[in-house]
Amino acid sequence: MPNPNPMFLGTTRPFSRQLARSTFAGTDPRKIALLVEALIFDYGVVREECCFALDTAKWTTAVSAGGGPTAFAYSAVRGGTFQGATGTTDNDATAIHAAQTFLDPADNPWFLIKFNVGAVTGVQIEVGLSDPKADEALPGVTDVDTPTVGNGATDIACLHMDTDQTLTTVELVGDGTTGAAALSSAPSLTTRAYTPTASTYQTWLVGCRPNLSYALIFNGDGQVGSFATANGPDSGVLVRPYALFRTRNTASKTVNIDYMFYGWERNG
Repeated sequence: MPNPNPMFLGTTRPFSRQLARSTFAGTDPRKIALLVEALIFDYGVVREECCFALDTAKWTTAVSAGGGPTAFAYSAVRGGTFQGATGTTDNDATAIHAAQTFLDPADNPWFLIKFNVGAVTGVQIEVGLSDPKADEALPGVTDVDTPTVGNGATDIACLHMDTDQTLTTVELVGDGTTGAAALSSAPSLTTRAYTPTASTYQTWLVGCRPNLSYALIFNGDGQVGSFATANGPDSGVLVRPYALFRTRNTASKTVNIDYMFYGWERNG
């Protein structure tokens, strides 16, 4: 039986892009993306399957006051989820974010999340990467119609939806301390026709590099599209992944998170 001990890899750096490229004879980034969890020499990753009690060393929850919002916690439903609820008071919210802020946009970080929302009428959703906010139970994008970032955040890449705005469907927003906040510049702007299907799992990927934001969206098994915008967090401004869900009427929104996965390049 072949010996898998890393000592037998010779002079090639163990668990690295170099090893993957020499082994599979190619540099196709799609192949590398499939292997990031194994390539620990070059990538760091955090994977959360949401099937155990929420680890407060890894994740921090936040809820708004009033109306009885429920913080995200483990729920023993099929497959296990982190479940939260917005509560029934207009503008109440439940949110979750990484407990530590250490991702540099220069290291090309990304955040992948799979979630569902019981109702998508009267709702605000914001998922992405940002520096810490003044109030974690409020969004970083304060106006999506004329894209504006506030609430203490200066650097952000996020997918944002708010049915209280003129633009009520999902949009990619990027902003940094350099330049003004920008919406998706994808030619088709398909996101402006996209609203998540209620109680259907959504898979959203948000990533950034200095002053560039991008996203990939799946509604159930159907791909909505991939998008980019020519602004995003600045190099050197540390960000972390987060997800926020807010009711925009008096009906509580129950949210289930199936998994969260984020990563970055090791360039330090």
